[in-house]
Amino acid sequence: MSWLPFPGYQRLKRLSRQVARICPFQGDIKPTRIPLFQFGSDRPTLPFPHPWNYDQPLKILETFFWGADREEGPGRHNRYLDVPGFATILVTRDPGVIRSICTNTGEKEGQFDRDTLPSKGIARATGKDTLLYSNGALWKHQRKICAAPFGKTSLFDPTVFHDFTDTFRSTVTQRLGALRQLLKSSGQTKSRLQLEPEIRAVMLELLAINFFGAEVAYDELWDRHVPALGRVIDSIVTDTVKNPLGIRVTRLPSFTGRIARLKQDYAAFEELTDLVLVGRGNGMGLWKKFKSEAPDKALRSNIKVFLAGALEATTSYAS
Repeated sequence: MSWLPFPGYQRLKRLSRQVARICPFQGDIKPTRIPLFQFGSDRPTLPFPHPWNYDQPLKILETFFWGADREEGPGRHNRYLDVPGFATILVTRDPGVIRSICTNTGEKEGQFDRDTLPSKGIARATGKDTLLYSNGALWKHQRKICAAPFGKTSLFDPTVFHDFTDTFRSTVTQRLGALRQLLKSSGQTKSRLQLEPEIRAVMLELLAINFFGAEVAYDELWDRHVPALGRVIDSIVTDTVKNPLGIRVTRLPSFTGRIARLKQDYAAFEELTDLVLVGRGNGMGLWKKFKSEAPDKALRSNIKVFLAGALEATTSYAS
């Protein structure tokens, strides 16, 4: 009779190794351990996201490599956090290691899976069957059918850019008109505006109208969908860190004004998704290059990722 380890054996084995502070990595490149707490140091924050630092990812990354320049060899650019009871986290800024990990990430036997942990909050808001969250064959299939309409070859086209510039020019003209009206009514010669909300609105317009061919009124987009989607995005980021139970906000009773408003915002998010999918049926925007028999219902999650995730990333980069 062969002996089989009891359930949880590997986890217990890992825990004993963690308590003994044994490096879990083998091979030529040895990462160095980052202490969970470092009393007396002036590190910017703790080396993991928590409710008071989750919106400062650069500080978390800086903490991972705090004091690493004093290390010799590969440990200067490869660091790991190993807290007893939790999975080990490796963070690297070594181009060679990053390239090797990317090359060995895929659906083949022995390859890495893509890490979906940072995307859990987004998946709860959009669905898990998306390019951002899926792994293996599902990810590969979705990536293939999205390449034609949304790849670089399709976008880097004079006709497509002409449509983008027309929308952008029209929007900027209207926003400048609104600014002139504001200054005229207030009697002031200057005004201070937040730049990021303006960029987010322009980006959403380009995404909804030019990418997807949605027909949505200017005022409706700016006055309703942009603020609602901004709050949905903020909710997604917060939900990733502060919602370990994974309860969707739309399933909670509206016992506070914030929850009630978020439910309205998510309803607006669904309506914008509907408007985008109408463009598919009419062959508008880049839908005309999308070759798939998948029903609209199967595309909703990815559309939401485009509207929320791609919008926020592009807006942050442009800002």
